[in-house]
Amino acid sequence: MTAGLIAHDRGIVIPRPERHLAGMVAMGFLVLLGLGAGGGGIFLAAKPDGSAMNFDVKLLAGSPFTDFFVPGLILGGLFGVGSLVTAFLGWRRVRLAPFLAFAIGCAQMIWIVAELAIIKEFSFLHPTMFAIGAVIATAAVPWGWPTFRAWRGSR
Repeated sequence: MTAGLIAHDRGIVIPRPERHLAGMVAMGFLVLLGLGAGGGGIFLAAKPDGSAMNFDVKLLAGSPFTDFFVPGLILGGLFGVGSLVTAFLGWRRVRLAPFLAFAIGCAQMIWIVAELAIIKEFSFLHPTMFAIGAVIATAAVPWGWPTFRAWRGSR
């Protein structure tokens, strides 16, 4: 059996994701998202009153949050650490990496839309971060497609 392939009893071989252009784009944008979200999450969790980023907690009116601590944990944990771990898994060619990347990209886009709905203020970062999520999700599809196709064939 070739390294990086899993052979099933039905003769189906499931490949590991390659580090081709789509994979490299997804991993690069995951690192970019991870570093930005990790930093933002640390600032928000460390100073939940928003003062570290010049935010006012009044922005959270109508949301389930009274301060920026939990949003900071979500931002730093899911999008910061989660993106960096997913990029690392992608570099290691773990079969789950493209699927995690797709989920993180979609979650990032949802996060931005929900944030805009809650805070009702617009920044240049909103379309930028939405676009980063879109690039990650879009690149994850061709990156993970051979793995997905083989997995579906094994069912």
